[in-house]
Amino acid sequence: MGCPISVADYSISTLIETTGPVQDRFSGAFSQADENGTYVSGVYSDSVMTNDGIMSLSKQVSMTGDKSTNHGFDTQKILKYSSGLTGGHLIADEYILTSSDNYINETNHGSTCFGETCAAPACVSKENSASFSIINAKNLVMSSSGRSSDGTMDYIINIDSPDNNTSEGGLEGTIITAYHGSIKTPTSEVALYDRTLVSGLIDTFSRWYHAEEQLDLIAASSVSGAFHDKTIMEQKFSQNNTATGEILSGTTVYSQDVITSGGRTDETRQITASDSITAERIIEYSSDGDCSIQVSEHAIATRIDESNGNSESQTCVLGENVLTADEKSPYKEAAAETGITGVSSAKISSSTHIANNQHNNDLNLEYRANIMIPAGFNESLVMEMKDNDNDGRFEDLNGNGRLDMHDLVLLFQNFRWIGESNLSLRIDFNKNGRADFADIVTLFNYMNMTSSK
Repeated sequence: MGCPISVADYSISTLIETTGPVQDRFSGAFSQADENGTYVSGVYSDSVMTNDGIMSLSKQVSMTGDKSTNHGFDTQKILKYSSGLTGGHLIADEYILTSSDNYINETNHGSTCFGETCAAPACVSKENSASFSIINAKNLVMSSSGRSSDGTMDYIINIDSPDNNTSEGGLEGTIITAYHGSIKTPTSEVALYDRTLVSGLIDTFSRWYHAEEQLDLIAASSVSGAFHDKTIMEQKFSQNNTATGEILSGTTVYSQDVITSGGRTDETRQITASDSITAERIIEYSSDGDCSIQVSEHAIATRIDESNGNSESQTCVLGENVLTADEKSPYKEAAAETGITGVSSAKISSSTHIANNQHNNDLNLEYRANIMIPAGFNESLVMEMKDNDNDGRFEDLNGNGRLDMHDLVLLFQNFRWIGESNLSLRIDFNKNGRADFADIVTLFNYMNMTSSK
């Protein structure tokens, strides 16, 4: 069934219990402008398709653009699917978008040309979009809800969440979620980008996005399979007061990346941005040695103060006082980062706080990280290993161009974590399909044999 709608003020309920092929689609939009300079619009769409199996869908969608009420939409959905023995699968997606522009007349006290203050229209705008796509699901229990009111937005997606008492397993398939939110004022901008790609068995997965006067993200997931999660939070501000000669600009950025080639990943994260950026993250990862994780995190704050501190500086385009390069304050920057790569197990916790440098002359960045990885891990060793004879194995571990006793010592000292990492087959010198201490003996005998020639 399909139901496209483009006129606001409606409420639709959908209930489907079926076995076999099914397709359900819906799209709706609303927009409204009032005499106070506010323009609000929104879009909601979703679709579900199966080629066989048992599906249960319960959905409620309401939209309103009435001037006497809060214009927006409210959606709730519960979806269950099981392919059973049919070999079927499910494809589903959902997308919401909400935006608002509020135009106000704002007096700019810094503009005093010819003794008159200037009033100019200023715009405060918000835009948020969230979406998910589920591909080739064989077993699924999920719920989602979205709410928009006058440009604010909440969006939640759960797959077999802890609040769900069902005994059925999580999603077996692929899920992609994405969110982009921005809040813009005449002097500042806050933006959040988040994207997650998971393929495998998803025991639990949840994302909560909130956008009002600040942007919030809460994420939790427990996944066995490939995992890629990326988040970027950015703040910008720019101020130019011609009356005081104050010219300020700055940027704060937080970003994090998690990539695995398989294994099990348990992750909880929260990030918030309004006047400052705050992020908390806990990641636990383990694999059977054939897979690995790559993790990075960055925090940076910059500030440019071009003020000359002279209240008699240029106050209009006909003034005579102009800032020179010698009067500009230096560029300021504070940064912190961590990263690991190529390990088969790790526990990572970190916290970040970047103060709003719009109100602080000194940059304030607090960053703490604790990374627990297999004992003896040496990331620089990974970069130095070489396969000089191109046989698929690393004989030259110290990268000096030849096999010698130093390579054997490095292999012995770091054998545990190399054997547990995705590098294990690169040290399988006896070719028995696994990394074991017999490989050290094999390499030792090979070194003696080649040195005697």
